[in-house]
Amino acid sequence: MARPRTLDRDRLLDAAEGIVAKAGAAGLTFGNLATAAGVPKASVQSAFGSRETLMDGVLDRWLSREQERFEAQLAGRASERDRMLAHIRITAELTREEGASLAALMAALASGGEAETSTTRWYQARAGTLEANTEEGRRLRIAFLAAEGAYYLRDLFGFPMSDELWQQVFRDLQDYVEEDGSR
Repeated sequence: MARPRTLDRDRLLDAAEGIVAKAGAAGLTFGNLATAAGVPKASVQSAFGSRETLMDGVLDRWLSREQERFEAQLAGRASERDRMLAHIRITAELTREEGASLAALMAALASGGEAETSTTRWYQARAGTLEANTEEGRRLRIAFLAAEGAYYLRDLFGFPMSDELWQQVFRDLQDYVEEDGSR
């Protein structure tokens, strides 16, 4: 008797990322993923259970890779300022395609009523409560919200922004964080 074939979850997630990059979150269906991965639709359904679980799996994997880039950018530094500068730098590196795929997944999960998603946990880990009791804390909060605002404007809402302007915005944010705020 032939041994049952095991499903490679990473291969499915690779195929799912490709679908989202080409067709957006709306294109990520069990049928499309099964076709792209060359497996039966029932196998995809068995692996993920629901479309939301599939999308959250893709998003969670992307956020894990992003966290690795964040930690590499920190290089052992741990101050809040260093953390914000690392966040700004890696956000500036996002390509329009990466950002749009990520934004589409986050929007689809949020519109589905997912209360506690990978995104929620990621934001809480990255930004905490957003409370700030010092001038520097307020500057860092403003920089974080501005970086995320630029990301959402460009990648979720399609605000026209050249790559040059994108880099200028993030250089401005980096300069803002590096100022001492004692003017």
